[in-house]
Amino acid sequence: MKLALFGATGRVGGRVLEYALAEGHTVRALARDPAKLAPRPGLTVVAGDVLDPAAVAAVVAGADAVISGLGGAGLQEPGEAQSRGMANIVAAMRAAGVQRVLGVAGGGILDAPDGGLRHDQPTFPAVFRQVSLRHKAAWHAMRDGDVDWTMVATGDIVPGERTGRYRTLEDRLPEGGRTISVEDVADLLLRALRDGLHVRKRVGAGY
Repeated sequence: MKLALFGATGRVGGRVLEYALAEGHTVRALARDPAKLAPRPGLTVVAGDVLDPAAVAAVVAGADAVISGLGGAGLQEPGEAQSRGMANIVAAMRAAGVQRVLGVAGGGILDAPDGGLRHDQPTFPAVFRQVSLRHKAAWHAMRDGDVDWTMVATGDIVPGERTGRYRTLEDRLPEGGRTISVEDVADLLLRALRDGLHVRKRVGAGY
């Protein structure tokens, strides 16, 4: 496939880039600092910011699918890359006729066992609330954009290995699944794309 990739210099996006190229896909990636992405066969890097609609449109044009590994700038001031960035991505997809998009978010946007979202529960850690609200905005941009979206939502993303042995549950976090490796998040994004899984769904993932 021809993939448009956002967040390629980050943890999850970097693994998506590595695995996608190894699987034979071609990737066009947006980067504020293209020097952070080493040249390699199958990769085209576009210089720009996800908050710039024109730069986003240049990456999305001609793609078969879009993957976002966008993260925040920090817990207290996460910025708007995830929220406004996803809105720009969806707008560019609609303009270019691209239908499939996959992203990653925190587990706060998943349903709580007793109703409502996990980040609306009294026990949800306050330190993660601002980030989770950005994730919610990104999810809503996908959900309301009339595109075929999948949002992978997790607990803690930790360094590890690509095992492919994780549990998934649509709309909820698997019981006890509080962690997942960076590598397996990337694996799930590509697996969901390849196999047409979890279309127009949030999917919780963990061990």
